[in-house]
Amino acid sequence: MVLDVLEQVRILVRQAVEQYIKSQSEKSIKPPIAILLEYQSLEPKEVLKAVSNLDAAYNVTLLLGKSWLPLPDELAGMAHLSVEEISHEALNGLVERAAILVFPTSSFQLLAKLALTIDDSLPVQLAIQFQLAGKPIVIANNEAELDVSQQIFAPHTVQERLQSYIRQLQADQVKWVPLSKLSDTLANVYAGYKSKQTFILARHIETAQRAGLEEIIVPEKSKLSPGGKEMAKQLNIQIKKREP
Repeated sequence: MVLDVLEQVRILVRQAVEQYIKSQSEKSIKPPIAILLEYQSLEPKEVLKAVSNLDAAYNVTLLLGKSWLPLPDELAGMAHLSVEEISHEALNGLVERAAILVFPTSSFQLLAKLALTIDDSLPVQLAIQFQLAGKPIVIANNEAELDVSQQIFAPHTVQERLQSYIRQLQADQVKWVPLSKLSDTLANVYAGYKSKQTFILARHIETAQRAGLEEIIVPEKSKLSPGGKEMAKQLNIQIKKREP
C-alpha cells in the first residue's frame, strides 16, 4: 500500500517536471515574423532601431527593398531576402512560416492599395496573402499619418479619403500604429493570434467539395460547427488539424 502511494507520488512529480520543461521550452521558441522594409523613411535610424530591437523577442525574416540594401549594419546577422529577387516559392514559404507581417515604414500608396485590395506591387500582394491566410498585419504609420500642419491646410476631401482608407484597414483588422508602439502592439497581436479560434462552417465544406477535395487541413484551435460536421459527414470529407 505504501509502495503504491510512493509510486503515485513519483508519477505526479515526473509529470510536473515534464510539464515544466515543456513550458520552458515553449517560452524559449521565438515567434516567427516577417518584416518588410520597402518604403523610405524620414527617420531611418529610428526605423532600424525599432527593427533591431524586435530580433531579441522574435524569429525575424527581413524582406528588403532596394532603398534598404545593402543590409544596414544595425541589422547584421538577421535573415533577409531581397524584394527584387525573391521567388514565388520563397514568398509562399514566408506566408506559411511567419505568424505576423510587419511594415516598419509605410506610404500613402500602401495605405490606399491595401485598403482597396489593389495587388499590383509585391508589398501589397504579400499583405493580401497574409490576410487570406488569416494572419495579422501591423503597420507603423509614421510616414502616412497627417501631421498638424497637413490637417490644417490639406483639403477636407483629401483628409476624408485618407481616413476612409484607414478605417477600411482597421475594419480588416490591420493594426495601424505609431513606430514607437510597434513592439508593444506586436506582443498583443501575437497573443491574440495564438488564442484565436477558427470556426469551420457548412459552406466551407461545400466549397471544398466543389474543389474536389477529400480532406481539409484546418488550424489547430479551430472548431467544427454542428452544420459543418454534418456536411462533412454527408460529403465524406475528412477534417484534419494542422500540427502546432
